[in-house]
Amino acid sequence: MKRMIALVSLLGIMPVSTALSADQNQGSSLIDQAEAARKEASSLGYEWRDTAKLIASARDAQAKGQQEESDRFAKEALLQGREAVAQAKYMDRNWQQMIPKQ
Repeated sequence: MKRMIALVSLLGIMPVSTALSADQNQGSSLIDQAEAARKEASSLGYEWRDTAKLIASARDAQAKGQQEESDRFAKEALLQGREAVAQAKYMDRNWQQMIPKQ
């Protein structure tokens, strides 16, 4: 009977640990996406000042088990990376408009 209770308890715990693992993978995915966007912006010469700091903060929060905070930092970093890439593309198309006319 004790073995049966232990087995049932173990089975009850397994889905929770699997769910936690899925959340961490999602968080890692967000961080990876943010890092990829940062690298793309950097290669275009338009990396924003705080993007790398936000990614580092996301990794630190994830290491501490603070998944919501990690996701918040990663989402902000991803947004900044994407906006920096958009800025680079805009400037590539419209740089002539930035030159003063005499």
